[in-house]
Amino acid sequence: MPSIKGENIELKLIRPQRCRVLFAICLRGNPIGEIELDQIAWRSGEAELKISIPEGKFQNRGYGTAAVTALLDHAFNTMALNRVYLRVHAVNYGAIRCYQKAGFRKEWHLERTIENKKEKIYLMGIERRKFLENKGAEKRAV
Repeated sequence: MPSIKGENIELKLIRPQRCRVLFAICLRGNPIGEIELDQIAWRSGEAELKISIPEGKFQNRGYGTAAVTALLDHAFNTMALNRVYLRVHAVNYGAIRCYQKAGFRKEWHLERTIENKKEKIYLMGIERRKFLENKGAEKRAV
């Protein structure tokens, strides 16, 4: 089964489909979460990133950032995508920090009211050019 090596983690392909690829995020061979590219639009070269690391003991340890960075590298260099985007709740500070460390920037926000509570959702994205520039800058800094 194809896999992608990242810093401290490995992404193991679970389910490849034409418009979606799903990977298990593995730490020392054991799955700790999932990450996927969904809604892959091959003509425009865009896809939506989704990630889940449900157990708290694996959160805030850099595994999410490593998984996102590894998948972005695969998306831009192997799949030849041009842009990856995502949606995140504004109160999910850990996820926002993870995405920003991987190079995502806030592009827009949505607001909605559910049961008299306002909720804000950020739309974040990163383009291939920006990801590759950031990756090159990291190599030069080392």
